[in-house]
Amino acid sequence: MFRGPKKQRGMTGLGWLMVIFLICFFSFVGIKLFPVYMENYSIKGIVKAVKQEPNIAKKSTGEVRTMIRKRLLINSIRDLKKEHIIIKKFAGNLSVKIEYEVRKPLFGNLDVVMSFKDEFEMAAH
Repeated sequence: MFRGPKKQRGMTGLGWLMVIFLICFFSFVGIKLFPVYMENYSIKGIVKAVKQEPNIAKKSTGEVRTMIRKRLLINSIRDLKKEHIIIKKFAGNLSVKIEYEVRKPLFGNLDVVMSFKDEFEMAAH
C-alpha cells in the first residue's frame, strides 16, 4: 500500500549550524563585555561605600579623591583616570560624579563603546 512521504522532524544541518554560530557569537560578545560590567559594578560599590563614610560631606575634595583612589586600587581598577572623577563642594554640599567611557575591540575594526555614569550628592549636617 502507498504511504505518503514522511514528515521531516528536527532541524536540518544548516539550521543547527546557524544555531551554533549564534551561540558562539553571543558567547564571544559576552566574554568581551562581562569584565567591563563587573568593573562598573565594583565602581558602583565604591561610590556607595564612600557615600556611607561618616562626615564625608565635611571632608575636602582631596581627601574624598584619595579615598576613592585607594578603593579603586584595592579593587584593581586601574583604567579609571583622574579626570573621570569629578568632585565639587558648594555651600556645604559634596557632589561626586564618576563618568567614563570604555572602548573594547570586538573583532577587526569593529569596537564596542560603553558609557557609565555614577554619582551622589551629600549635604553636611
